[in-house]
Amino acid sequence: MKLTRVLVTGGQGYLGSVVDDLLSHNGFEVVSLDSGYVSDTQRELPHVTYERGDVLDPGAWQTLLAGADAVVHLAAIVGDPACGVDEDLAMATNYLGTIRVVEACRKFGVGRIVFASTCSNYGSTAGEQVDVWSPLNPQSVYAQTKVLAEHYLLSPRGGGPEPCILRFATLHGLSPRMRFDLAVNVMTANAIAEGHIAVHGGAQWRPFIHVRDAAMGVLKCLRKRPGSSAAVYNCGSNEENYLIRDLAELVRREVPGSVTDFLGEVDDPRNYRVDFSLIRQALSFTNSFRVVDGIREIRDAMRNGEYGDYLSPRYSNHLRALDLSGQGVS
Repeated sequence: MKLTRVLVTGGQGYLGSVVDDLLSHNGFEVVSLDSGYVSDTQRELPHVTYERGDVLDPGAWQTLLAGADAVVHLAAIVGDPACGVDEDLAMATNYLGTIRVVEACRKFGVGRIVFASTCSNYGSTAGEQVDVWSPLNPQSVYAQTKVLAEHYLLSPRGGGPEPCILRFATLHGLSPRMRFDLAVNVMTANAIAEGHIAVHGGAQWRPFIHVRDAAMGVLKCLRKRPGSSAAVYNCGSNEENYLIRDLAELVRREVPGSVTDFLGEVDDPRNYRVDFSLIRQALSFTNSFRVVDGIREIRDAMRNGEYGDYLSPRYSNHLRALDLSGQGVS
């Protein structure tokens, strides 16, 4: 099945903007749908049209699915802190929004949906390596919404789109819609701007994936044969599991003169080390970038004068959510 027309929800986001670019340069006609909740920047890309719409209101955008071969569903309130600002809105957007996207796909005969989930679904695993068959143990509203959405997508029902679920490792690296509320990105920015890297605890495991590799995972799902393999993949690389203290040390080495501040308290209960073998075997997915590459490109961009305002709410889903809820600090 050759896919040519794809609707990308959340197409102006941190990952979505990179997905738009990758698909547009790989022969796809892309319709990029975004509510503008965290970003309202539209770029000029070949074969990409931009539309404004909220996934909770399919009546306003579902006709865009006419003739679409697939949907890449990225639209969500992303991250534990952002979801914590308004848990009801997070549940509605991330779970109910997914249901409405799937229903719209069914109505217009869309054959496939690629869904952005998260390795955060594994929660706390005491350092044991987990795979797609391991129990899920969500530790946050964000992960809970993703687990519920996965359950809906995987529930048997006739006539709906074939799901391909990607549980992404934590993203890093440069994007047209940049974020500095992600571990690698903010550690690097703080090392450059402040000379300090704050580490809470440090013995927690996390997997990481460059945003451009994550977009390539989406492309691999779009290109796979119908019903050809498992519906759920961990998207990342076994070599890119890091202890947080080792991640901080890597940043420190790449930003000479910076120091690491180890803080005893752990403000995040998540601790998971993930096996990514399945996506390599089933979809021939391999990462092209490592964490050090993300550190270096952010370091070099900031040294060249970019992102001097990296603490601005425009680069943080959490701060943006606070501003939109009226809770932001003026």
